[in-house]
Amino acid sequence: MKKNIIATSLSIFLINGCMDSPSAVEDIESILLALLDKDEAVGVDGFDSGGDMDLDHDIGLETEGMTRTFSDTLSFGEGYRLRFGRQLIDRERTVEFETGQDTAIGLITHTVNGEFIAIAIDTNQNEIDSLSFSKEFTTVLNRKVRFIKVDDPASPDGYRWKIDALTPMVGGSGDKVTLVDLSFYSLTDNLEVDELLYSFSSDELGDLYIDRESLPVFTSFSRVVAYANVINNGPEYTTDSTGVGEWVFLNYGRNREERGRRHLRDSGLFFDQAMNDNIHSGGMRVHGPGPGQVRGVFRTFIEAVDLATILVSNGGYNTNVWSIPYRVERP
Repeated sequence: MKKNIIATSLSIFLINGCMDSPSAVEDIESILLALLDKDEAVGVDGFDSGGDMDLDHDIGLETEGMTRTFSDTLSFGEGYRLRFGRQLIDRERTVEFETGQDTAIGLITHTVNGEFIAIAIDTNQNEIDSLSFSKEFTTVLNRKVRFIKVDDPASPDGYRWKIDALTPMVGGSGDKVTLVDLSFYSLTDNLEVDELLYSFSSDELGDLYIDRESLPVFTSFSRVVAYANVINNGPEYTTDSTGVGEWVFLNYGRNREERGRRHLRDSGLFFDQAMNDNIHSGGMRVHGPGPGQVRGVFRTFIEAVDLATILVSNGGYNTNVWSIPYRVERP
């Protein structure tokens, strides 16, 4: 039995897939919705930056024992640097449930509308009007969540429902750029690439259920490097001798107040082995779980963005986004 449920920040609307749905199914689906609302691993909080930000930044996260903001130093052209971000205007969640006796699957779609903002800053920290703009965008993100019924002697019914596993959230806007695979490696104290920690492929994401109790785990303040392989279907907009027509960003955190972003580069420098081979890479130090916390759950939003989206006001809006939850634990 299937039923569509559209949830907004103000209310929940039920759209019946069959008019004779028993009240028991409705009660179960209300319980499952409440579980989704409370779970830190799901949702789109953190996708919104609240406006333009430096390409690389941390804000509100525990970084090396303290909370700070880290600004990007990357410059472009003749003495200016770029800031960009999103201001969400509206978001809607639709959930279609497939409910069984002991298992249920929630097919979740998030539709996000907002304003994309790109700002160019000169060496005097003044905005360059001719290079700054904003544009409207719509992004659609999808994932599956599996629920199971477990014994619970403390419950009057003798059981309860819980989130058992979830797939990565995948989506975006347009069809110019596509993430193909993503991998994380640990780094040695000498900043050499070491052990493969986690890897994900576009071929498997739709049905890759990640156990809710076994999310990817990173040790706080350890160093890791991320590699993202992308496809750009073109036409590519390029700005320099590298010929790179897209940028990749690793966004992470909990919400607008606790988040960070790292620019993964395809310049042939640092961890990137070859220029413009469509493999973007970047290193980072993992943030902490929060002051006074031993562990915490966060979300990533890895996105490939074609450069016309970022640098041209009428260049369209083309992105591909993966969101994978993770846990940070103290050593």
